[in-house]
Amino acid sequence: MLPIIKVENLSKQYRIGEHREPYGSLRESLARAAKAPFKRLRNGQPKHNTIWALKDVSFEVMPGEVVGIIGRNGAGKSTLLKILSRITEPTSGAIDLYGRVGSLLEVGTGFHAELTGRENICLSGAILGMKKAEIDRKFDEIISFAEVEDFIDTPVKHYSSGMYLRLAFAVAAHLEPEILVIDEVLAVGDYAFQQKCIKKAGQVAGEGRTVLIVSHNLAILGDIAKSAVWIDKGRVRETGSLHSVVQSYVASGCANTGKWELESTPTDIAAFVHGARVLQGKDQSTGEVRIDQPFEIELTYSIRRGMSFCRVGVLLSNSVGTIILSTAEPDDPSISPVGRQPGEYATHVKIPEWLLAPDTYFLTLHIDDAPLHRLFTAEQSCSFTVIESAQRGVAHHYRPGVIAPKLPWTYRELN
Repeated sequence: MLPIIKVENLSKQYRIGEHREPYGSLRESLARAAKAPFKRLRNGQPKHNTIWALKDVSFEVMPGEVVGIIGRNGAGKSTLLKILSRITEPTSGAIDLYGRVGSLLEVGTGFHAELTGRENICLSGAILGMKKAEIDRKFDEIISFAEVEDFIDTPVKHYSSGMYLRLAFAVAAHLEPEILVIDEVLAVGDYAFQQKCIKKAGQVAGEGRTVLIVSHNLAILGDIAKSAVWIDKGRVRETGSLHSVVQSYVASGCANTGKWELESTPTDIAAFVHGARVLQGKDQSTGEVRIDQPFEIELTYSIRRGMSFCRVGVLLSNSVGTIILSTAEPDDPSISPVGRQPGEYATHVKIPEWLLAPDTYFLTLHIDDAPLHRLFTAEQSCSFTVIESAQRGVAHHYRPGVIAPKLPWTYRELN
């Protein structure tokens, strides 16, 4: 089978810091043009700073694949999608695309603000090369998915960002492009709509079409993608299965030592976590914990000003970004979070044995100063690995899955 997308040595350079003359009259423009050759002779060639948003990027995508594009902010992910969508031209390199491309890069892309929702659906279909009969066949399905039936004949400039997004995704997903390219726009929608989009993207892939999706939410990617491309500083750092690429990507951000310390002290908030340790059996941090023994997570934090509500907690996610559990003190609905006076504090939470399956886990630390209001967050601050017990010869010892509890079983004979 031949790839549906083939990217070879793709590079994109941008010029930054270029000085542009203000807009002026035609006479001023002609005068500047006449003076330009002499100005260059006096000053030499103008110097500009340049930056490579992408450099020698190469990868292939097979038909029907759902590929996650991951990387930190500024890595070049959005530039890559714009080139694949033919919005931006590459500086060098080549792209072979075998099929129509439907893009959803940012809220507002591809729609004309003065046209109605109905007219924009027809325009988008025409741009994809679809016949009117094809568009009409999909029309009702599009507006039903987007939930904008009452506003379909309203100019989209009057839509809220959520309505705009729902319609844009519905158009991109339902007008049957062979390749669907999605940027981080799903972060704009509410949770129910995100789940709806994830389900639709999976359905699109199941129909044999190809999906490329950029998202910082690794859990979303884990629901639909099977492979990934990691872009780092404009270059491909790794390609392969989603699990292995995401594990490398997340691990690159923190050492697997089970210990973390805040590098710089914030000055503008009332409270913050400044340390975390994973402990098992002794008062020393460890990057490895055994599955058959309990362990603790210790958080140390500072309170600068008296707080009437203070709740310190952790989110635990696995190697593909799925949040496994969330807990915060006192984690008892009968006890309200207590206030804290200025000072230094330490808190511990105990994780029982046989709860987490063997994997690498990442801690996100936080302090809330009101219900559902996050005052301080340290994303994926440190990591540790749950390893199998040293005990051997036990039947069914390895437990696939995200959790690994030992559960009671009973049986009875049927006469």
